[in-house]
Amino acid sequence: MARPQALIYTFWGWTVFCSIALLASLAILIIRGETRCRRLARAAARLILRLGGAQPLVSGTENLPPGPCVIAANHASFADGILLCAVLPVRFRLVIKREMRQVPLAGRMLSRIGTVFVEREQGAGRIAGIRTLLKAGRAGQSLAIFPEGTFRPQPGLLPFRSGAFAAAAAGGLPVVPMAISGCRRLLPSGSWFFTPSRITVHFLAPLHPEGQGRRSRQAERLSQACRSALAEALEK
Repeated sequence: MARPQALIYTFWGWTVFCSIALLASLAILIIRGETRCRRLARAAARLILRLGGAQPLVSGTENLPPGPCVIAANHASFADGILLCAVLPVRFRLVIKREMRQVPLAGRMLSRIGTVFVEREQGAGRIAGIRTLLKAGRAGQSLAIFPEGTFRPQPGLLPFRSGAFAAAAAGGLPVVPMAISGCRRLLPSGSWFFTPSRITVHFLAPLHPEGQGRRSRQAERLSQACRSALAEALEK
């Protein structure tokens, strides 16, 4: 894309995002009920993608169980969070890094839609975050998480963190791998420029906690199976 066109697209993209995100965040602070707040956030995320020219192509929705489950998605861009909010049913609670809770307005809005905040670094905070995930899993809550915890400019999956898979094992919940393509190009790591990109989302076959032994081993098997499934899907 030529430089002037890139600047225009980027200006339009940030205008759309900031305007809709601000209005939706203010509304979410006013209305009552977590489910209502989540529905509004979902509608706002869909509108941002549509007006921004990044309407995703979604497939494999038949693989989403009707009951509680854990969505584990690959992570490549800041745009991934909006995408999750846009394409997932409202029953899902997002799991994101605790630092986002400190962001003015956004942190409060995320709390209002039932986001689960977890610590990425080792220590007491991370242990508390894992306990929160285990509690949510045992309660049969549907969660959506980026098991890599962060992203980088280069393609490929980073090592997976165990929290989401431990929650799935604790609650006997299936894990549905969610393969995202195109967001890395749309908003690359370390860049403020948007680039037109074809966004695709594919829900893969659910993985179930199986086998004998400790829950930690079940979680490890789920993590390995999920990572293999995502790596294969992203190579196609």
